[in-house]
Amino acid sequence: MINLKRVLCPVDLSELSMLALRFAQAIAGRYRAFLTIVHVLENPYLDIPGGKTGAFSFGELVDLYREEREEEILDVLRKEGSPAVKVDIVFKEGVPHEEIANVARETETDMIVMSTCTGGTHEVLAGHTTERVVRTAPCPVLSVRTDGSSEQHERIEHLRDLMDTEPATERKILLPTDFSEHSALASNYAISLAREYNADIIVLHVLERVAEFTSAMGSDLPGYETVLLYYDDLFKVAQQRVREICKRAAEHDVTAYDRVISGNPRHEILDVAGSESIDLIVIGTHGRRGFSRIIQGSVAEAVVRHASCSVLSVKRPEHDFVTLE
Repeated sequence: MINLKRVLCPVDLSELSMLALRFAQAIAGRYRAFLTIVHVLENPYLDIPGGKTGAFSFGELVDLYREEREEEILDVLRKEGSPAVKVDIVFKEGVPHEEIANVARETETDMIVMSTCTGGTHEVLAGHTTERVVRTAPCPVLSVRTDGSSEQHERIEHLRDLMDTEPATERKILLPTDFSEHSALASNYAISLAREYNADIIVLHVLERVAEFTSAMGSDLPGYETVLLYYDDLFKVAQQRVREICKRAAEHDVTAYDRVISGNPRHEILDVAGSESIDLIVIGTHGRRGFSRIIQGSVAEAVVRHASCSVLSVKRPEHDFVTLE
C-alpha cells in the first residue's frame, strides 16, 4: 500500500529543476499529497541581483526576489493540464543539502523529488546537491534525470504519475540488493510500486569480482582452489537469497526475476538498467558519511549520478510511505 501524504521538491529555478517540479506536481496530484517547494539561497548577497548596489535595502531586495521567484514557480504549476495540488513555497538561506533535509524533517516529508544531471558546471553542482541529499535526507529521495534528450523532457512534461501508466506500456523496476536492512526496506518499496503500476521487478545482486585476484595468484599456488570454492559458495547463497526476494514478490502478485552476476556493483547496476530499459531503480543506501564513505564509497550515490532513469533511494527513514500487507 502506498500512502504518500507530503512531497518535497527543491528547486534552484533552472529549467531542469523546474522540469523535476512538474514531475513532483504530477506525483502529488496522483496521490493527493501536499507539495512543499523549497528554494535555498546559499549566499543571498551574491545570489540576489543588486545586492551590492545599495539602491534598495537588502531586506527590500530579498522580498522582491522572493516575490518574483514565487511567481516563476507558480507559472510552472499553472501550466495547462497540470493537476491541482495544495502547495507551500519555502525560501531558505544556507547550505542547500542541509536546508533541504531540515525542511523535510520540519514538514514530515514522505518523499523528496529532485533533479539530477551531469552536464555543465551548474548542472554538476546540482547533481552533487542531489547526492548529498540522498545521504542526509530523513525520507526516500526520488532523483529524476532531467538532462536527457528532448524526447525525455517531453515525456516527463506529460507524465501524470510516478511511472508511465499507458495500458500497453511494459514497466520494469530494478532492485539491486546487498541483503542489508536498507536493501530489505528497498524491496518493500519495489514490490509496492510494482504492484501499484503493474510492473515487473529484476532483483539484482552483484558479487565483487575476484577474477583478477585468482588469475594473479596462479592456479598452481596454494589457496587458489579454496578461493574458487569460497566464491562458488557465495554465488549459491546469493542466488538463494535473491530467489527468496522474488518469492516474496510473487506472494504479492508481482512478477520478479532473479539475477546474480559478478563485477563492480556500480557498473553492473547501470549496465543492467540500460540493457533492460529499466523505468525505475529502487536502491537502499547506507547514508555513510566521513571516513567510512571515503573508504567504502556509496553505490547508491554513483547510481543516482549516472543512471539514465529515475532512482528511488531509501534507507531506514523517519517516514515510510509504503506498507506490505
